[in-house]
Amino acid sequence: MIDQAGTRTDRWALAHAETGIAGTLARLRRHGDPAGLPVAIETTRGLVVDRLLAAGHPVIPIHPNAFNAVRPRWGAARAKSDPGDSFKLADYLRTDGHQLRTLTSRTTCAPTATSCGP
Repeated sequence: MIDQAGTRTDRWALAHAETGIAGTLARLRRHGDPAGLPVAIETTRGLVVDRLLAAGHPVIPIHPNAFNAVRPRWGAARAKSDPGDSFKLADYLRTDGHQLRTLTSRTTCAPTATSCGP
């Protein structure tokens, strides 16, 4: 997690299990209202995205190819690392978030529906 100036304010690993997701949501709540804490992630779907959205966080999906294209702004390429990537994703959201698509809710449809709504 980084602030508006790009300074790291918190850091933790997210375990992709219920306890890890619940712990991450609790930790994010300590930093403020979920509606004001957008989360950048390299996917548009899955349990983590669903849980973030259900908790009220705007989710900004970053396509891996788009993320790879902006990597040079943080210097020479090193080996990919989750902690390094999480900082870069947060910084990318901080500087370019206004240009990125934001998910704020899931559209749900009945299996036989011809139109859907949020």
